Amino acid sequence: MLDGVEKPDLGLREINRLKNKINFGNISNFYHSVSTSLGLAEGMYKYGFENSLDTLLDKKNWNLELLGGRENGIGEVECETMPRLSIYKLFTQYGYEIHCIPWLKDREFERELRNVPEMEFKSWNPSLMKVVFRVSQLHKFMLYYFEHGDEADLELIKYAHNITEDFIEDLQTKLNIQKVHGISVKGFFDYAEKKFKNGDPIYLPPVYRFD
Repeated sequence: MLDGVEKPDLGLREINRLKNKINFGNISNFYHSVSTSLGLAEGMYKYGFENSLDTLLDKKNWNLELLGGRENGIGEVECETMPRLSIYKLFTQYGYEIHCIPWLKDREFERELRNVPEMEFKSWNPSLMKVVFRVSQLHKFMLYYFEHGDEADLELIKYAHNITEDFIEDLQTKLNIQKVHGISVKGFFDYAEKKFKNGDPIYLPPVYRFD
């Protein structure tokens, strides 16, 4: 079980130092991939580095007429409401991802659309706006941990859980989130660990689909 995630002991730099100490600088490709992804995610979430989320939050692309938007006395745009989105937490072949899916009237949609009066964004481009967060190869790294892992690997997985959940919590304050669906890092880890100990195959949860 992935215990202790609610009180992480180490930040990313400390985890990386621990990993170097344990392995005398011999770092696996899996660890490097996950750590690098988390470093980029940390920069995006904590320090505001440029990222795909900027496109979602750009009010120039919001349908201000539909959202009750107007410019205030200092040139800032204020809206009565924010665009609606759903958040999906899932594993793909690339790793653990957070997807944002917009709404049109009373339904979610995933295809590219532009200049639809009933849409809350002026344009929606899934290739630029859907995937807002990714931890590369995290599912493979978990399997690696079960077979060869050490304390630093486990701390990195805990960190991945916490930063993704913190990111979602913060996103809910910035946009009109209708629902959060899918599996957490901890949820998949606990499932995969149980399957591994029983010698059962481990399958990724199904990706959502819209008919």
